[in-house]
Amino acid sequence: MIPNELSIDTIAHTYKNLSNYIIKTPLIESGPLIDKLLDTKIYFKMEFLQNSGTFKARGAINNVLNLKKKIFEKGITTISAGNHAIAASYVASKFKLKNKIFIYKSANPYKIKKCKEFNSNLIFTEPHEGFNNVKLASENEGYYFLHPFDGYLTIQGTSSLGFEIFNQIQDFDNILISVGGGGLISGVGSAIKQLNPKCKIIGIEPIGASGMTKSLSIDKPIKDVKINTIADSLSSPLHMEYSFNIAKNVIDEMITVSDEELTNSMKFMFDNYRLILEPACVTAIAALMGPLKNKLSNQKTIILLCGSNIDLETWFNLVK
Repeated sequence: MIPNELSIDTIAHTYKNLSNYIIKTPLIESGPLIDKLLDTKIYFKMEFLQNSGTFKARGAINNVLNLKKKIFEKGITTISAGNHAIAASYVASKFKLKNKIFIYKSANPYKIKKCKEFNSNLIFTEPHEGFNNVKLASENEGYYFLHPFDGYLTIQGTSSLGFEIFNQIQDFDNILISVGGGGLISGVGSAIKQLNPKCKIIGIEPIGASGMTKSLSIDKPIKDVKINTIADSLSSPLHMEYSFNIAKNVIDEMITVSDEELTNSMKFMFDNYRLILEPACVTAIAALMGPLKNKLSNQKTIILLCGSNIDLETWFNLVK
C-alpha cells in the first residue's frame, strides 16, 4: 500500500515545486552493442548529472520547500557516508542555512572536498554513531534533521525522479535501482508502480551491505546492518520503518552483487562510455552481467545511474 502522501497527484505537485531547483537529467538509449552485451534493451537515466552529483538533492530540497522557515532557524543537521552530505551542504549553501553535517571518517576525500566547497560545517563520526550524533544535535541544539533516506518529504523528493522518468519514457519493463537506506527505491518505486504497474522494480545491494535484502526476509527493518563494501554510498547502518514499509510494497526483487562485480562494472562503463562512476552507481551493470544475466531478454530496462562523486585516484585504485 502506497501512502496518501505519495499519491500520483502529490508526486506531480512535488515535481512541479522542485522543477526550478533541480536538473531534468537526460534519459539515453544505450545502443545495440551494450544491449547485446547485457541482453536487454537499456536506457540510462543520468541522475549523476543532478545538482550535487546525486539524486539526494531532490529529497533535501523538498524538505526545505515544505517546512516553515522558523523550523530552520537553528539550521540543519544530517549524517552521511558522503553523497547526502554533499546534497545537504549544497542545500545549506543555496538556502543560506546554518548546518552541522556529520560524515563518516571513512568518507571518500573527494566527497569531503565537495562538502567543503559549499562551506559546510563538517564533523567526522563513525557509521553506527552518526544517527545518535544527529539526534543530540537536533534535540539539544534545535537543528532540523534532514534525513538521508526516511520521512515523507525526503521520499516525495525521490519520487519526483520516478515521475520524471515516466515523462521521458512510458513503455518499459524493468527499472534497476541501487539500494542503500531505501529512500531512492521507495520514492522512485512509488511513482513508477502507479504510472506503469507492469514495470518490475529491482533493487540491487552490495553483498557487504545487504540490509534491505535481509530486512525483507524477516519483514522488518534491521537496525544494525553489518557493513563491508567499497560502495560507501550504499552503506546505511540501519533501515527505518517508514521507508521500509513503502519499499516492501514496491520492490519486486532484490539482487546482491560483490565488490569485484562492482569494480568490473565501473571499468565496463569507462571502457564503453568514458564515464567515471562510483561503485554505488553501477550496481545494475553488475547485476546484469551477473545474477540477472540472460533473465531480462527482449525487455526494456532502465538503469538508474544515481551518483558519480568519486575522484580519479580512488577510482583507479579500485579498478586496477
